[in-house]
Amino acid sequence: MALNRLFKTTAFRLSAIYLVVIMIASGAIGLYMGWKTNTLITQQLVETITAEVKGLAEQYREGGSKKLAQTIAQRSRRPGPSLYYFGSQSGRKIAGSLNRVPTELRNGTRGAQFSYIWQQDEKRETRNAVGIPFRVEGGLVLIVGRDIEDQLNFIYAARKIFFISLGLIAAFGLGTGLWVSQNLLNRINTITDTSKSIMAGDLSERITLKGTDDELDRLSANLNNMLAKIETLMIGLREVSDNIAHDLKTPINRIRIKAEEALLDPAGEEAHKTALQGTIEEADNLIKTFNALLKIARLEAGADHEQTISVNLSNVISEVAELYEPLIDEEGMELKLSIEEKVLILADRQLISQAMTNLVDNAIKYGSIRTLSPGQSNIVELSVKHIDDKAVIIVADNGDGISRADRARVLSRFVRLEDSRSKPGSGLGLSMVSAIVKAYKGTIQLEENNPGLKAILEFPLHKPQLENKTENNFIEPLTSTG
Repeated sequence: MALNRLFKTTAFRLSAIYLVVIMIASGAIGLYMGWKTNTLITQQLVETITAEVKGLAEQYREGGSKKLAQTIAQRSRRPGPSLYYFGSQSGRKIAGSLNRVPTELRNGTRGAQFSYIWQQDEKRETRNAVGIPFRVEGGLVLIVGRDIEDQLNFIYAARKIFFISLGLIAAFGLGTGLWVSQNLLNRINTITDTSKSIMAGDLSERITLKGTDDELDRLSANLNNMLAKIETLMIGLREVSDNIAHDLKTPINRIRIKAEEALLDPAGEEAHKTALQGTIEEADNLIKTFNALLKIARLEAGADHEQTISVNLSNVISEVAELYEPLIDEEGMELKLSIEEKVLILADRQLISQAMTNLVDNAIKYGSIRTLSPGQSNIVELSVKHIDDKAVIIVADNGDGISRADRARVLSRFVRLEDSRSKPGSGLGLSMVSAIVKAYKGTIQLEENNPGLKAILEFPLHKPQLENKTENNFIEPLTSTG
């Protein structure tokens, strides 16, 4: 079963295809080399025999058959691959190393391969040769041949080596394909086992990396990053669900209690009217909470920031400061402004104004609870400036601040560091600010103000060449979602 799975892997199939292609290419190259080698050997033999024939023809022209017979007899006594027969067609030999006319050369004038008996001392064996017959006057025949046993042995040996090599290539390729397939299958099984554990509910599982930085390692690293993001989202979802249950249960219970009290109150119509007014207020708070959740979801989905214009942050901060200055004075706090002229970004003005009101509202709400020594006052600072190619907004207070460990957490939904939740709000203000900032490619950082908290927002600075869109300087009534 395991071997069957191994054969079905893509890696094995690709290796098999590659092996077949290599073997076909090797076979074609081997056949070509064999054919070329045989052609060269044959050509060399023909050229050698032709040269010998020319030499013998010269001897024949000089001295006739007698001179030719003497030359052949002399050459036949020398050891070597050359073979000769000079005599009648019927087999009466005059001179030469062959005792008869080979059967393959009897009925033609073209060369052919033949076998003959080779004998030296007591050693006797059948060998192969190539010869060409020539007619000589007087009914005689001359055969000039060449022993090719060594050449044939070379060709047979080369052919044997070729097939052995082809077999070794096939075996090595098959083994390599199995090894690669098994290695890949093991890594895929690791990913599969991890995914099964995750599907079973263990979101902390991660795929083990080999450290080779190959494509599977990079894929595994990306999957691990995705799993970490999913785990974070699931944890956030559980926290949001818990916070929704906590924050919405209380106003719903208050609505029910007020309704029951109105029914039991002997005051009658007046009590009913008061209960209805309280119910409407609680319902309005619930609607604000759900609207804030919907707004954050739309921002994170990219549905609420498709239309952008050039927004002058200097005007936005000035108008937000003007809107909140009476409330700051009423709380006994001091407002400090530092506004650089014409700091432009591309955004939706209303959403940027919403983010500013949420930050200022938090600064007033939590910056005023710190007990100060006589002569000191709580301060809210607003500033906007540009640094290099960034537009920077700072909202700061000198309250109790937020601990370093909680600064990232407060940007999530429904997070309220005040356990008693005595201050009004839903815990969605900073999460909405974070969603708005990210929607326009900005960043938000919460830092220590010594004392207090400093919120730093950075956006890409807009440097318009020619503006076709301009901001609306009118700010609609804003409602904080803090």
